[in-house]
Amino acid sequence: MQLTLELDAEIESLATADKAVGDFAESMSWPDEATFKVKLVLEEILMNVISYGGDSSHKPRITLHLSQQNDLLSMEISDDGIAYDPLTAPPPDLESDLDDRPIGGLGVHLVRELMDSVSYRFKDGRNHLLVTKALI
Repeated sequence: MQLTLELDAEIESLATADKAVGDFAESMSWPDEATFKVKLVLEEILMNVISYGGDSSHKPRITLHLSQQNDLLSMEISDDGIAYDPLTAPPPDLESDLDDRPIGGLGVHLVRELMDSVSYRFKDGRNHLLVTKALI
């Protein structure tokens, strides 16, 4: 089973993506915990593209592609925004007091912790972030 969705890099697209993934999850009988994790990760990734992927002259177009084979979900988020590999971000400081920590960096950590694999590539002028999750 597959789902492909085209989105504009704007806040309103979050609700569209959330509903589409929720409907897909329901049709495929995902466990509630897996649905929650996938939707949380997707929101984090989309927010990063919406917030940082464009500039005043270009708002990125986002393609979300989900595919499921047996109990393995593959989710690819691609966009034509500014080239950026989020996997090169340094790990966040989880030890210091909250007031002493720099802002940012937790999103990529969250994605890595909640998904089974995460990979990035830049190809044909597009960022491609691929995450996989075992749904059992």
